[in-house]
Amino acid sequence: MARPTLSSYIRENLDDMENKKEPGPFITISRQFGCDGYKLGDLLLEKLQALPEGDRWQLYKKEILKQLAEDSGLTEDVIEKERKAKPSLLKEFFRGVRRNNIPGGYEIRNKITLMVRTVAFEGHAIIIGQGGTAATADLEGGISVRIEAPKDWRVVRVSMRDNMLKEQAASKLEEIEKEREHLRDIYEEKNPRKPAFNLIIDNSKFTLEEAAELIIYAMKQKGLIKAE
Repeated sequence: MARPTLSSYIRENLDDMENKKEPGPFITISRQFGCDGYKLGDLLLEKLQALPEGDRWQLYKKEILKQLAEDSGLTEDVIEKERKAKPSLLKEFFRGVRRNNIPGGYEIRNKITLMVRTVAFEGHAIIIGQGGTAATADLEGGISVRIEAPKDWRVVRVSMRDNMLKEQAASKLEEIEKEREHLRDIYEEKNPRKPAFNLIIDNSKFTLEEAAELIIYAMKQKGLIKAE
């Protein structure tokens, strides 16, 4: 049986969401390029689903971006490109003159924020990237996690993962980090909280298994999931 789309899932569970008084539980995961993100999410989902009522947990990697693309009739590449694009008054002017149907970065980020907040409030959600930390900064019932590692360690990892020379991996890492820095500046305006994350894990010092256990332990300590 095909997995329901995010839009249909939200519609089907709208009544339950409206009856909820408290958001969560949810987890947002932000990571530096070259660190574990998706694999950590997969492992967390597996571990959480093994707990009582664990079958309710959902993992959101690129599902939100994909759903927005389907809803707007655009490709994921176009949505992602516009999401990362720097604001430009000239660009917005010509967008209006040409009556371009492609939404601007501001509109896209707002829609993604709304979708992220919806699944976070509904609860039992693991949200990787997509501005999840900033989008849920004012919501109780969740934990924000940041996965980091020294640059040299990440360069070696990207080099091995993508089968490229270290110099190429370093250039790729630098390029993507500059791209993400722009997004961080935008998201930090919506999330002025310092520190921005509840839990920061050094990917070079902890295995996937250890990182997942740390996150689950922290959630139990904060009462977000029941301790065994």
